[in-house]
Amino acid sequence: MSRIAIIDRQGVLWARADGPFGGPVCLELEVAVLEAATVGRFPVTVLDLSQTPTVDSCGVGALVRLQTALATKGRRLILANPTAAVADELRLRDLYAFFQISYELTPDMDQEELLLASDL
Repeated sequence: MSRIAIIDRQGVLWARADGPFGGPVCLELEVAVLEAATVGRFPVTVLDLSQTPTVDSCGVGALVRLQTALATKGRRLILANPTAAVADELRLRDLYAFFQISYELTPDMDQEELLLASDL
């Protein structure tokens, strides 16, 4: 079972889903992140994938929709610390370069540090 957490850390929206990212969890997280990013007008959203062991096609679709929706509003989505299985799934679908991905993000970083920490 997955658990979703969304918090404001120094003006950055941090979201995390612990557990597999698929099925109803991916849709719930997608809606919650879009709503929180829009209402709070967060310029940067970080999705922490460090506790996400797998992602299915629904999860990949949710990530693509999040990236697209936030980018069209001039906002950034950063995928933080994805597990090897999640990163491999994005590479397999030729989507790894579609996202800003970093393996060195921590919640105490400010917006500028987050944007400079990208591994891409």
